[in-house]
Amino acid sequence: MVMKKWKAEFLMILIVALWGLSYSLTKPILDNIGIFNFMALRFLIGGCVLSTILFLLGHRKIIREQLVGGVITGGVLFLAFTLHTIGLKYTTVAKNAFIVGSSVVFVPFIATYIKKEKQPKLIWVGTCLAILGLGLVTLEGSQGGVNFGDLMTLGGSVILAYYIILVEEYVKKYDATVISAIQVSVVGVLSLILSFIIETPTINLPSETWKGMLFLAIVCTSFAYLLANVTQKYIPASNMALIYTLEPIFAAVFGWIFLSETMGLQTFIGAIVIIISVAMPNIGILINKIGRIVQAEQ
Repeated sequence: MVMKKWKAEFLMILIVALWGLSYSLTKPILDNIGIFNFMALRFLIGGCVLSTILFLLGHRKIIREQLVGGVITGGVLFLAFTLHTIGLKYTTVAKNAFIVGSSVVFVPFIATYIKKEKQPKLIWVGTCLAILGLGLVTLEGSQGGVNFGDLMTLGGSVILAYYIILVEEYVKKYDATVISAIQVSVVGVLSLILSFIIETPTINLPSETWKGMLFLAIVCTSFAYLLANVTQKYIPASNMALIYTLEPIFAAVFGWIFLSETMGLQTFIGAIVIIISVAMPNIGILINKIGRIVQAEQ
C-alpha cells in the first residue's frame, strides 16, 4: 500500500493525539502499580495483539534482519519509555509531555551529523519554533522549575530522538508490521524482567485500572505503534519529530479535562507556536508548488 505524504501526516497526528491521551490514563494507574509492572502489562498485551495481527495476515516467518531491527528499536524504545514513565510519576502530565516533545531538538542534529543528511532550512526554522513553544509551555508559571521527573524525561527525549531515526531506517527496508510486533514485545519482556527483579509484579488491579490498561495496550500501543511505523515510511524523521511536538498539546488538554491540571495563557501561546512549527515543512512545499505554477504560466 502506497500512502500520500499528507495522508500519512494526518494519520500520525491522530496517533499523537492518542499518545497525548495516554498520559492522563497512565498517571492514575501508576498510583496502583509499579512502573515496570505497568510497562510489562501494557506492552506484553500490545505485543500479543500485534502478533495475532501478524498471524492473521499470514506472516508465519520472520527473517533475521527483521528480528534484529525489532530487537534494536525495541531496546531503544524501552529505555526512552522507562525514563519517560519515571518522569511522569514525579512531575505533571503537561510538563512531562512537553519535555517528551523536546526530542524534536535532537532529531535534525542526529540526522545531520550521524547520517550526514542535509536538512531543509524550513526544518531548522520549525525546530527553533518548536523549542520556543516547548519552552513557553514547560516553564509556564504554575508548573515552572526543574525537578527529578523533568530530568528523567529529558534523558528519555534524547533517546527517543535516536529511536525515531532508527525506525525510519528499518521500516523503509522491512515490513513495518513485523518490526512493530517485535519491538513492542521486546519492551514488554524487558519490563517484565525488571519488574520481577525490583518490584512485586501483580495483575490484581481495580476494574477501572484494567479498563485504562487495556485501552493503553490495545489502542495506544499495538495499533498506534503499528500505524506510526507504517506512516514513517512516507514521512522524513525530521518532519516526524515536529509532529511529535503536538503530543504535549494533546496531553495538556486531556490533563486539563480529566485530571484538572491548569493551563495558562502562556501554555496556549506555546501550543500555537508548536502547531506553526509542525506546519512549516508543508508551508514550504506549498510555496514551492505555487512558485512553479507561476513560472509555468509566465
